[in-house]
Amino acid sequence: MKTGFLLVSIVLLTVAVAVADTWEHTFGSDLPEQAFFSLALEDGGFLICGIFVIDVSYSIVSSESAGGVDCMLFRIDDNQEILWEADYFSGPWPDLAVAGVETGDGCYVLAGITTTMEEGQQNWLFKVDDTGQIIWERSLGTDYDDWTYDMMETGDDGFVLAGYVDFVDGTGRAVSLLKTDTQGYELWNRQYTAAGSGTAEALLETAGGDLLITGYLQKEGERNVVPFLLRTDSGGNEIWMKTISGQHGNCYALDMTMKDNGNIILAGYAVSSAGDYDFWIAEMTSDGELVRQSVFGGKGDDMAFTAAPCPEGCVVAGFTASEGAGRDDIWILCIDDSGEEVWSVTHGGPGNECAEHIIPAAGSGFIVSGYTSSWGAGDTDIWILKVNEEGQLD
Repeated sequence: MKTGFLLVSIVLLTVAVAVADTWEHTFGSDLPEQAFFSLALEDGGFLICGIFVIDVSYSIVSSESAGGVDCMLFRIDDNQEILWEADYFSGPWPDLAVAGVETGDGCYVLAGITTTMEEGQQNWLFKVDDTGQIIWERSLGTDYDDWTYDMMETGDDGFVLAGYVDFVDGTGRAVSLLKTDTQGYELWNRQYTAAGSGTAEALLETAGGDLLITGYLQKEGERNVVPFLLRTDSGGNEIWMKTISGQHGNCYALDMTMKDNGNIILAGYAVSSAGDYDFWIAEMTSDGELVRQSVFGGKGDDMAFTAAPCPEGCVVAGFTASEGAGRDDIWILCIDDSGEEVWSVTHGGPGNECAEHIIPAAGSGFIVSGYTSSWGAGDTDIWILKVNEEGQLD
């Protein structure tokens, strides 16, 4: 695969608001942009990864088309000043990174998908140095369409990618795990089809080296989509897979985090009794037993996309159309170890906002990455927020 590389190919306009130890910052141009995740770096800065859209028929909010979407990466210092920005593309087809890690040598490895006319849609793994220059890149997967939703570095310094691969007959998707060595060369590729058609959305590594994978699937012959938690050994061999029945209909697990006691918190969204979507949060033991599941929401659609640990228990974030100042606002919800709400905060304006990723900040508080159409340079812009330990901008 030949990937183009541009430094500062799009002039990002930045607007910052900083108060005390919290701040918010938009990054954007006259094109639509969206952040997928941020990495908090050892020097106090951040690496921010997202997309910009060069096909005006594409809408980030409605996702009407996937054409003309390219990966963008930029580095900011602890004052939110851009140090460098780079764009990566393979042509007039989607290229995006959805997960990444900082490696021990001060570089970054990112994973997502790349699309070409010759090879179709494949998993994409690439390493860049601290100026954004590509060191190596790999196209990985099968002869069918592949998609990566999460990636992590494992204890042996290799990488595992989680997502899906299309069934050979085109009737569904197989949950997929792919392992590489330190240079991104494939070691093994596993698909898990026994439970039905599904997608892996997030993964964790246990202290013993096993892998935990969550996502959602539709069992053969059944109507509803249900979340799953899959445990494999370090070689990707299945140990067990557990599913959770939604309370009112379709239910989707999109992220997870691990508690100090080893239990797993799954986060996503589920159909409510009123027929719209609510935040869905479940706790499971390390053996896959369900402790509890709960939904949180109002009269509109409320969807959680990301989760992170916190002293009280965990925080989940996404968007709400039930509360806030505009159409869709960022919603951050904190729950305690018994599954009860501790605090709830929205951020937004008259347009649409969404949180795609949340991580604990150094010291206290959280870093939230997503997009806004209420402020910035135009259309949808990347929106990064540093909020305090109660989700507030002081």
